[in-house]
Amino acid sequence: MSTEGITKQLSDCIKRATQPTDFPEDLKKRLVPRNRATPRQLIRSTILEGKEGTRHILAFPAHCLLDMKLYEGYRAITPEAKQSLMKRKKLQSVPALPGILDYQLIADQRCLDNDLLYTESGHPQWLLEFTKEEYLDIIHQGGRIEAFSIPLVSIRPNLTAVDQDELEIKAAIETITSRRIRTRLAESIEIPPLPLSAHNIIQLRDDEDADSDELASIIEADPSLASQVISWANSPYYGLPGQIRSIQDAVIRVLGFDLTMNLSLGLSMSKNLKMPGDGIFGYHNYWREAVLKALLMEKLVKKIPKEKRPFAGLCYLSGLVHNFGYLIIAEIFPPYFSQYCRYQEANPHVPAMYIERFLFGITREQIASFLFHSWGLPEEICSAVRHLHNASYEGLHHSYANLLYTVNQLVQPDGELKVGKLPGPLLNRLGLERETIQQAVDSLADFTEELGSLAELLEKAGK
Repeated sequence: MSTEGITKQLSDCIKRATQPTDFPEDLKKRLVPRNRATPRQLIRSTILEGKEGTRHILAFPAHCLLDMKLYEGYRAITPEAKQSLMKRKKLQSVPALPGILDYQLIADQRCLDNDLLYTESGHPQWLLEFTKEEYLDIIHQGGRIEAFSIPLVSIRPNLTAVDQDELEIKAAIETITSRRIRTRLAESIEIPPLPLSAHNIIQLRDDEDADSDELASIIEADPSLASQVISWANSPYYGLPGQIRSIQDAVIRVLGFDLTMNLSLGLSMSKNLKMPGDGIFGYHNYWREAVLKALLMEKLVKKIPKEKRPFAGLCYLSGLVHNFGYLIIAEIFPPYFSQYCRYQEANPHVPAMYIERFLFGITREQIASFLFHSWGLPEEICSAVRHLHNASYEGLHHSYANLLYTVNQLVQPDGELKVGKLPGPLLNRLGLERETIQQAVDSLADFTEELGSLAELLEKAGK
C-alpha cells in the first residue's frame, strides 16, 4: 500500500476511535511498542501558531531542540488549546504526519538521518514505523522540509565544573543583557538585595543560643511574612486548621523551630523578585512544585538512616527554593525571558537546563547557587541546588544534592508523583530503598487538596 493510503487509513481509524489492535493489517504491521525507538529515531511534533492564527505541525527528532528563533512571531499552542484539539480529533498523541490535523507539516531535515524512524500513532503506547524513503514520500504529500533543530548533545549544560560558574554567569550577562542591566550586574552579579527578614534569619542561624522568641520577633517584624507562616501552620496538612493565632503557636505547636526558620527564610527570599506571569509555570505551577518538593524532601529525609541523615530543615528549604533560578532568570534577562518561554512551550520534551544553556550560556541552577552563596545561605543549600541534575555527585554535602535529585525525579512534569528509575549508587549513598521512597510518595498523595491550598497561599503572596 502507498504511504498516502497508510496515512488515510490512520486518519479514518482515529476518526472512528479504532484501537491500534483493530487497525487494518497494512497499518497494524507498522505498529511497534514505544520503547523500540531511540531518541534519534523518534519523531516528535509541536503545533506552532502565528499571530494571524495560522498553524503548522513541526516534526523533529526527540534528541533535538526546536530552534524558535527561526519562527519569529510563532509560539506553541497552549496546553489547554492542545488538549481541546486532541479531544475534538479523538487523539491521545499527535502523529507527525500530514492529513491527521488540518495543518501543514514542516519536517526538520534531521528526521531523515536514520534508515528507520518512528512517529506517534495517536495512541500513547504505540508508534508507527517508516523507512526514511517512506517518510520523505509522506512529507512531499502534504508538507515541506526545513532545517530548524539543534541536537541536545551540542548544548552540554555544565553539571560539574562549579569553579566555572562565575565566569559563565558574567559571560552570559555580557553577551545578552542590555547596557543598563550589564552596568548593574557585570562586577558583582547583583540583583535586588536579600530582604531584611531573610538577612536576619540567616544571622540567627549562626547563633547557637537562638530561641523561638528571637525567631518570632524577626518574623513578626515583617507582617506579610508573619501572615504567611501563620496561614501555613493553619493548613489542613498539619491537622490544626484555624487554631494557630501567633508565630509562637506556629513554632511550638505545629512547625517547630527548625522548620519555621527554614520555611520563613524560603518565603522571604523571593519578596524582592517579581513572579513572572509569562511561561508554562505561572504563579500556581511554580509554587505547587516548590511546595510539593519541599514536603517530599521532608518526608524522605526521615527515611534515611540516622547515621547518614542530613538536617531536615535544610532539606525542606532546598526543596522550597530548588527552582529559585527561574525567578532570577526572569528578573535579570527580561528582554529574553519571553523567548525563553516560547522555547519551553515548543520543546516540552527538553529539560529546561538545555534551553537555558542554549539561550543564556548558563542554567538556573548555576545562577541560583552562585547567588545563594553570595547571600550567605548555608552551603548545603548551595550544593543541593547546584547539583540538582547530577546523579553522580559525591562531593561536599552530597546527601542534600542527592536527595533533591531523587525528589526532582519523582515529580513528573504534570505534577504527578511516580517512582521511576533511580540510580542504584545514589540510593546506596543515601541509604534509601525504592520501597521506602514509594511509602513516602503514597503518604503525600493523600494531601492533594492541602498541597493546592498551600500553593495558593504562596501564589497570592507573590502577586
